[in-house]
Amino acid sequence: MARTRSRPELTALLRTVPIFSTCTAKELSAIAATVKEVEFPAGKVICEEGQTGVGLHVIVQGETKVQIGGRTRSRLGPGAFFGEIALLDGGPRTATVVAETPVKALSIVIWDFKAILKSQSNLALKMLEEVCRRLRATNESSLTH
Repeated sequence: MARTRSRPELTALLRTVPIFSTCTAKELSAIAATVKEVEFPAGKVICEEGQTGVGLHVIVQGETKVQIGGRTRSRLGPGAFFGEIALLDGGPRTATVVAETPVKALSIVIWDFKAILKSQSNLALKMLEEVCRRLRATNESSLTH
């Protein structure tokens, strides 16, 4: 079982995640209050392409592979995150993410996060800007390959 981190530790860790890097201390504290620490064994499917997403995961320790259409497209390690689109819209996952090694992650579920968005209105704009940046980077990458 993962050790429980203090709220200041969680806040500091969340600040290193690009999607939360421009958040205020108040916004980060609100997010940290909803975070759950979870662990996934090697080989575990953390989320599956096409399935309804319920939140975002930030990798604290371990390695994952990201698959789209059954093909591995990238690998993610500590500090990386996935599920930001599902966190914003609750829609289906755009990729499958599998733990390649034991993974420890911070997870934020959509129903907790939506309550934060209602009280911290600037947070939604900050997240949308980061999601757009990532989509542009993905599109540019796919055009060059």
